[in-house]
Amino acid sequence: RSNEAAEHIVGAAAEEIVGQRVADLSERQPWKKAAELIENIRQPSFPVSEEVRDETTGKTWSITLFLVNEFGSVGDRAILIAQDITNRTELEASLRQSKIMSLLGSVVAGVAHEVRNPLFGISSILDAFETRFSDRTEYQRYTNVLRDEIGRLTVLMEELLEYGKPFLGDLYLVSLEEMISRSIRVCLPAAEAAHVMLVNDVRDSLPRIMIDRRRLSKVFINLIENAIQHSPPAGVVTVEACKIAEGNRDWIECAIKDLGPGIQDEDLPKIFEPFFSKRRGGTGLGLAIAQKTMEEHGGKLLAGNNPEGGACMIARFPLPTEANADG
Repeated sequence: RSNEAAEHIVGAAAEEIVGQRVADLSERQPWKKAAELIENIRQPSFPVSEEVRDETTGKTWSITLFLVNEFGSVGDRAILIAQDITNRTELEASLRQSKIMSLLGSVVAGVAHEVRNPLFGISSILDAFETRFSDRTEYQRYTNVLRDEIGRLTVLMEELLEYGKPFLGDLYLVSLEEMISRSIRVCLPAAEAAHVMLVNDVRDSLPRIMIDRRRLSKVFINLIENAIQHSPPAGVVTVEACKIAEGNRDWIECAIKDLGPGIQDEDLPKIFEPFFSKRRGGTGLGLAIAQKTMEEHGGKLLAGNNPEGGACMIARFPLPTEANADG
């Protein structure tokens, strides 16, 4: 016998399923793992359970197998339960990652605070030195290098503090269309200097959402600036946004696409890790901060490549469910 859920997963009616060997139902999960369990089970009185991920669909399954004694002989029949636990495993992974990121954020914020005062002191001494020896041109090449390095450390310190900053829930009802338009305007000088065109392709009228305006503005500006930096001369960076449905709820999806070299496959799993950067002079914190901010808003930040070439960064914002919207 089989229930409706099994028919849906297999993609066949009950009369087509009943009588078949589990191994013949499909070469994909969960049936592949279920067939292995049936083949190897040794203790009929104890259930056997395993979890398996289907790499084709991205789903994670919990498989439980019981052998039952229905007609007096051991193992006459088996009860197989396959449960889609994708949402649960993703939530557990997200919680583990959040704990790690929270701990790391506290550490880096503490380091940044310790560095700030000495850095300010070094900068002040350099100011005094330049004033005292302004007529000594032989010192300028050294002071210029020091000034550049102090600037780099200052940027790193500010990003460390931003990464470690706790989420205070300072939320306002905001139009994403307006925020995207403003972020594009902020990035226009950088685009013009790099001879890159920015295209605002937000066509839909999007619902307003509750977000931290300041922190989300930084996310969009960072993503657009990254796209500009990785674009060739005469390249185009396109910003799109629309409403989508996924996982039994609605989202606003914003995509920032460029025509650069794209992201290498081996770099995709590490792209949001703190201090990971392939760009000369980059701190490796921009995307880590952006992902942390999106997760604090219950959203997602995804990285990938366009079929036609170039990178694509996708920011997804959850819209309230009907139950939440009603009360």
